[in-house]
Amino acid sequence: MSLSDLKKQAKKPSQRKKLSVDQFIEDADNYAQGRPSLSLLAKQDEQGKPIANFRHCTFTFNNSAVNNLQRAAIQHQIAKSKLLRVLIKQFSSLSIRQQQELLKQFQDS
Repeated sequence: MSLSDLKKQAKKPSQRKKLSVDQFIEDADNYAQGRPSLSLLAKQDEQGKPIANFRHCTFTFNNSAVNNLQRAAIQHQIAKSKLLRVLIKQFSSLSIRQQQELLKQFQDS
């Protein structure tokens, strides 16, 4: 074996999988918990690019909301962004009247 055999072989760009931020975070969570990588199961288009319908957003929460979100994410072993997507989907499934009643309950928060 020569020294040139020890050089790290760079992957070709076409072989690298591109992940969304959420996929990366979920994979890191899975790795930390000893579960298989989800990026291997990610849907891809004809060129092998991952299909993701996510956009980066920035929100501002008070400390109580951040602590509650963190606690729920740990308790249910789910990424905070995924938990927020679930809650938004649930809220969107309510009727306008139900949404207004729920918002009225938390108006002072």
